[in-house]
Amino acid sequence: MQFDLSHFHFLRPELLLLLIPAISLLYLARQNANKQSSWQKVISPHLLEFLFVKGEEQSASRFPFWLSATLITLLVIAMSGPSFRQKPVPVFESENAQVILVDLSLSMDATDIKPSRLDRAKFKLIDLLNRTKEGTIGLVVYAGDAFVISPLTSDSNTISNMVPTLSTQIMPVLGSRPEVGISKAIELLKNAKHSRGQIIWLTDGVESNQTGQIISLVESSGYQLSILAIGTEQGAPIPLPNGNGFLKDSSGSIVVPKLEVNELKTIADSLDAGFVSLTADQSDIDYLQEYLALQNEDADSPENQDQKISKWIDDGYWIVWIVILLFLVKIIRQPSGSLASISLGAPLVLLLSSLSSSPSLAAENDAGAEVRAALDAQAAESKTSGIGQFWNDLWLTRDQQAQNAYREGDYQSASKLFESQDWKATSEYKQGNFAEAAQGFTQADSERDLYNRATALAKAQQLQESLETYNQLLEKNPEHQDGLYNKKIVEELLKQQQEQEQQDQQSDQDKQNEESQDSQSQDQNQQQEDQNSDQQQEQKDQKEQSEQESQEQQESEQQKQDAEMSEDERDKSEKDQALEHWLEKIPDDPGGLLRRKMYREYQRRGRQQKEEKLW
Repeated sequence: MQFDLSHFHFLRPELLLLLIPAISLLYLARQNANKQSSWQKVISPHLLEFLFVKGEEQSASRFPFWLSATLITLLVIAMSGPSFRQKPVPVFESENAQVILVDLSLSMDATDIKPSRLDRAKFKLIDLLNRTKEGTIGLVVYAGDAFVISPLTSDSNTISNMVPTLSTQIMPVLGSRPEVGISKAIELLKNAKHSRGQIIWLTDGVESNQTGQIISLVESSGYQLSILAIGTEQGAPIPLPNGNGFLKDSSGSIVVPKLEVNELKTIADSLDAGFVSLTADQSDIDYLQEYLALQNEDADSPENQDQKISKWIDDGYWIVWIVILLFLVKIIRQPSGSLASISLGAPLVLLLSSLSSSPSLAAENDAGAEVRAALDAQAAESKTSGIGQFWNDLWLTRDQQAQNAYREGDYQSASKLFESQDWKATSEYKQGNFAEAAQGFTQADSERDLYNRATALAKAQQLQESLETYNQLLEKNPEHQDGLYNKKIVEELLKQQQEQEQQDQQSDQDKQNEESQDSQSQDQNQQQEDQNSDQQQEQKDQKEQSEQESQEQQESEQQKQDAEMSEDERDKSEKDQALEHWLEKIPDDPGGLLRRKMYREYQRRGRQQKEEKLW
């Protein structure tokens, strides 16, 4: 490469002004160092040189003024960005941003494709996410309105964890408005400042009056559309959620939604979009991936790559190497043991000197001993915790390690690694340590924390505390559906528990009455025997008889206690089974939280639903 020095200039010339204060401070530092005592005011400078003794070590350890000034000047020049050559760079930068748009209208519950259209769509969605290795990806769903489930992210696993919760029941408004979903996907890409992007649309059809609006939206956006059609042209009824029949229209006829392939192909042909119908194998996903790859190649075509601009290269980093070289030469020539006394006006040079201190000096002072002690302690800890843990700590935070363990199902390790109390408590909950989980959810009093704490307390069979926490939750949000449902279950369990305790108390009281009657009868028999015997024989017989009766009574009581314990254990086992049955009814599905979130967002928008089909 040929260098044309006629083009030399500074990319940041305003930084050259730093030379003025830097050299001024260095000069003042030098003047202050030369003021060795108050004798300078009364002794001529040419005599002062011979009256003061300068130590060899002190003079040798001090940087010369010219060297300090040279280093500072070079550093300022390097920061100013000297440049005399250019590098061509393409105008268009390759990027890969995708938004998956999923239809959650009621027609997706049709069973013409087993087990249902939506279930098969979720399988395909997971396949798409697993094949996304680079770029960013987002998820949008729609029915009567559209909602962002996940913004654009490079972590496809985050979206994969949300896929199982998708259902038509979580949508706050019924209907099928794909144009709103397309608009929301375009908005997501534009907000992320992506000039290029793909929208992958999973749907079972579109109305003819919506086709023109969808084509107009995609054309004006400049983004690419791909369509995965789900369903059959024969169609199938839509089963109701409660299993009692099928969805019917206003005339009472069963609704049979069919896949309108022609409308979807019209959109694909108008937009030059990719179109494929759902298949049992991976050929549909392969087609979408190949189509998207082809579109990226077209965008990175030689015509676009030829459009380049020239960019000036910052060559200041070469000057930094010169500064380091000069500094190292000075350090090498420094007498042994003098590094600690270097004193300059330039803080950056002081930083470099601290990085170059010799090991022998560190070994002779207390600071070096403390550093070695800390290193020894760290080495001992690494041996204890294992090389693998030490290696993980180098690259991942504790929370990141814990998230990996949580995704792999190792909740015990996750609970130990998580620093976030909420996630630590969630890991304890997954292990079945409900009492520990409840303690972890006590850090805040938000609706989510109250609900989680109450649920964990209920699972831990601390029913009274769980009920009180549910009451706190309902004071904040009286319409919390999951909280209301769980509260009823806990109240029913408490009622059963109280009835069982009353029965146990009545049983204990009856047993005590029987034992009292037996004791009175034994006393009367003993008195009659005492009267019919001689005094000496009576004392002897009474002693033997009392010992024998005492032993028999102990054996009898022991047998009764054993019988009572076995009966109590049997009652406790039955009660635990009943409690476990009720606790299993307490839901911890995040789908309810997602549904409430979208419902509140829909209320904030204040939209009115159009008169249209609900499927």
